[in-house]
Amino acid sequence: MNDCNVSRKFLINKVLETAQDFVDTDRKGWRVKMREFHDAMDAFDFSGREVREAIAFLEARMIMISFTDHDGHIYAISVVPQRYRCEFCNMWLDMQDDPEDHIDLCRRLQAKMKRNRELLDSTKAV
Repeated sequence: MNDCNVSRKFLINKVLETAQDFVDTDRKGWRVKMREFHDAMDAFDFSGREVREAIAFLEARMIMISFTDHDGHIYAISVVPQRYRCEFCNMWLDMQDDPEDHIDLCRRLQAKMKRNRELLDSTKAV
C-alpha cells in the first residue's frame, strides 16, 4: 500500500471517529456537534478540502449524511447507525453488508418462527 492510500484511510477513519465522538446526545438523532467537530479537524491540521472529501467518501457508503446550505457549505452532519433490525426476522444487520446475503437466512428464520407458532397453537388447543 502506498503512502497516499494510507494517509487517505487515516483521514477517513479520523473524520468518522471524531464525528462519532461528537454526536449530540442531548438531541434526538445522531447529529454531530459541529463546533467541536470543526475544532478537532483544525487540531488535526486537516484542510477543509480533505475533510469534505472524507465526508463525501463516507456519505457514498451510507455512513454519514451531510447537510449543505445554499452555498454548498456543510452546516450539519448526521452519523448513520451502522446496525438495523430486519423487520421480518428481527435479526440485527450491519449496514455495510449486502442485504441480498440476508434473504435466504431471513426466509429460513421466518419459516422456523411459523413452525414454532403452529406448534404453540397446537399445544394450546389440546
